[in-house]
Amino acid sequence: MHAMLFVDDPVRGNPLQPSADAIRALKGEEWLSTILIDHLLQTTLKGCVPDHVLIGSSDCYEYFSTYNDKLDKHDCADTVQTMRGGLQAYAKSEFRYISAACHQGHFFVVDVTFDIRQPAVFQQVNVYDSLSITSRRRATAVLGRLQRFLSGFCFHGLDHNLLLLEKQEYIVQQAVFRNCPKQSNSHDCGLFAVAVIWHLLEGKEVHSSVFTQGDIATLCQALYRGLSANAEWATLENVSSFFPALLPSLRNESSPAEDGELVDETCQEDEGPNEDEELVAGTRPENSIHDVEDELFEKQFAGPSQVFQTVEELMVFINAYQETSGNSFAIRRSRGSSRAFACISHANCTFRVAFGPKPRQEGIILKRGNCNLRHSGVAVTSARDGRCLKKRSKEVIKQLASDVALHKHAPSTANDVIKAGVHKKKTLLSYKQCYRGVNARKESKIISDSMSFQLVGPYVQTFAERNPGSTAFMERGSDNQWKGTLYLATVKSALDDLYPVAFAITVDGEDLQGWLWFLEHLKASAPNLITEHFRRECSYKLFTFMSDRGKGLITALRNVFPDNHNCYCVVHIRRNVETDFGKKIATMVTPLSTTSSLPEKRALLTELERKSPDAYKYLTDIGAKRWMDSAWLEDEKLPPRYGFRNSNIAESANNMLNDARNGNWLDSIDGILIKMSLRITKSQSENEGKDGVVDDIVGLATKRWEKCVGCRVYASGKDGETYSVYQKLGEESEEALLKVRPVDCVCDCGKWQATGVPCVHGMAYFRHQMKWRLEDVFDQAVDEYHKYRTQRELYRRNFVPVWRHLLQPDMMTLPPDVGARRMPGRPKTVRLRKNSRYAHEPEKSPTICSRCHQPGHNVRTCERREAVKKRNAGNGAATFSHSVL
Repeated sequence: MHAMLFVDDPVRGNPLQPSADAIRALKGEEWLSTILIDHLLQTTLKGCVPDHVLIGSSDCYEYFSTYNDKLDKHDCADTVQTMRGGLQAYAKSEFRYISAACHQGHFFVVDVTFDIRQPAVFQQVNVYDSLSITSRRRATAVLGRLQRFLSGFCFHGLDHNLLLLEKQEYIVQQAVFRNCPKQSNSHDCGLFAVAVIWHLLEGKEVHSSVFTQGDIATLCQALYRGLSANAEWATLENVSSFFPALLPSLRNESSPAEDGELVDETCQEDEGPNEDEELVAGTRPENSIHDVEDELFEKQFAGPSQVFQTVEELMVFINAYQETSGNSFAIRRSRGSSRAFACISHANCTFRVAFGPKPRQEGIILKRGNCNLRHSGVAVTSARDGRCLKKRSKEVIKQLASDVALHKHAPSTANDVIKAGVHKKKTLLSYKQCYRGVNARKESKIISDSMSFQLVGPYVQTFAERNPGSTAFMERGSDNQWKGTLYLATVKSALDDLYPVAFAITVDGEDLQGWLWFLEHLKASAPNLITEHFRRECSYKLFTFMSDRGKGLITALRNVFPDNHNCYCVVHIRRNVETDFGKKIATMVTPLSTTSSLPEKRALLTELERKSPDAYKYLTDIGAKRWMDSAWLEDEKLPPRYGFRNSNIAESANNMLNDARNGNWLDSIDGILIKMSLRITKSQSENEGKDGVVDDIVGLATKRWEKCVGCRVYASGKDGETYSVYQKLGEESEEALLKVRPVDCVCDCGKWQATGVPCVHGMAYFRHQMKWRLEDVFDQAVDEYHKYRTQRELYRRNFVPVWRHLLQPDMMTLPPDVGARRMPGRPKTVRLRKNSRYAHEPEKSPTICSRCHQPGHNVRTCERREAVKKRNAGNGAATFSHSVL
């Protein structure tokens, strides 16, 4: 036989060594490389493959395409003739060709027996597809290229070759798509293909239950550990123990777990049965791993006499089966009279059935070739049972997490706990539960360190001593709650930088008592917050507060800072309107907040009152000066809010300090201070040497300076401080008259007093009346808070950090109560939740209540909705409500 092996046979070819990245793919959910698949074939089959059996490379698709192209090229005639001389030896006897073909990221096995001397060239053509039996076009493409390769190289000039050349689909017509085990994911197809080849070469019948997804999963784990330690670990003796059909005696005598092949290093010790195992086995049988054949379904549907005349008749029998068996089906494909069902009663179940029209006859029958009647996976529980299982498994997961952490040197993960549950408790736990269990253990370990809490007081005291002028203190209460509430007071600079001026951690929730305590200490620590405004007619203090209208926060601000202006977040107002009055009404909130035209404001309010009187009353009761830009036209005493309309400052600050907020109090305090110190240092270096107005304001002021070219300015009024500005609206339009008072930075458009930057009319005054240059406007008319020198003054001082290793515990603070309930208040991280876009149209919502089967809500809010509906009906009110309870 020619030295060139048929389709680059990996078993008889050069040694293959997979890379470290290829082996690492076994650990995750990644596709396996063709080199790794060929390596498994080579190391497991070397020396045990008969001469008449040819093993094809995983790249056979590209191999066929490459050499078939040579047949079409005239310049490759010599190469083709040379190959024919060596490959025509395959036409002298019967050969069997098996390959784990790779095509477009998908593996499947082709098993072809051919002999050119027989009347039928192909004695058998079998295809095994582990992912989807319906993707036949992938296999037919490989088979077509195989036929052309045989006819062009191996059978050239011999009998029947003309038949293969004329009938290009001859091999496809002989193909039979066989049943084989089906995978429940999209990345184990390579191992499924290799396992099918092993069974074929051992003479074992390949059917849907010859091995399971669980066998492949355990093999994948063992391959990762074995190949990581020894490149030649994958021998037929080692891998056979994972498949019952290959070595049944070995499987009965000893399991892979006993041999040490499957057991993770975290679970190698045998502790014997304990009360936790009895709990799992006695109270959680529904959480065990299922792997059974559905004999009831086969009895009812697989018989030759089971023919259904219509789809409706089929669905009647399917529904009756579901009630009898307790298994639930979901329709995966619906086309004409064809239906495909999948089991949803088990997690990642491999059960698949398909019904279709009877060939050349009337009626619908079960398509046995497209079915897998084996159930596998963990039983899916209902919501009520799920909550019970969560409570019962909490202690089991806690113990497993502790065992994993005890035996594993690296940080434990949720997958480690899952594997420990399978091997030690003989049950499959959900990833989410194990993930929470691992995090709970880490959190418990962090917060249970009493020494860290005894260092909080010394840390705060040392910080106050090393940073004169800063306020730092600690008040110790009688309780020992470890989960506290973080309070932040943050300012935003002209460069859109966040600067937390104060923060506190308290045991109180985000309520009135906590806000009063925080704001009173903030006022005592930062007296400049109540500085008088530089504009003589402004009746408020210099600083303005922006809040989300929290009830406790609003009351606390009025009590502690009664003379400071308090604005409300427009985003929160819009979301409240969307929840209570619908999405269409909510779209009017943003135009109302941003318009600087009184006529436009009145028109919007009139339209709002016509569409929803309740929404109109809700918005007008808030007060225009709290959230509308037009308020600066009606009240000249309002201080500027510099264009801010929402409380994104607080949300951004929470996100910035998110990493520092998870842990005990000492870690949180130290993490926040380190974060602030680094930001101050960065801002100092970035703004060093810069002067004048910040870049963003320069661009805004330049645009306004250019727009005022066509304006005319005239003095008006007896005080000599008021000027009238005429501005053309168009080439033929009339001119608009506005009044501007530069000495107070006030204009009728309201934009000057709202942003601190001269508006177009103010620029017209400076340009045409004062004859200033744009640089003069930057120096004298733009608010000082928009300049780099103010930015440098804000970040002028940095604080001295505290080295925690030099602190001595105070021996007074008691260890925290880990099991204590968290105080009520705002969520720890997620603060602004987006309401459903179906809030105003619940009938279009995809959420269906499992109790009343009505759209727009779920079972938890169903009873409350019925109570509200009955109460409204009794009071004579409308029964329909847009509110989301």
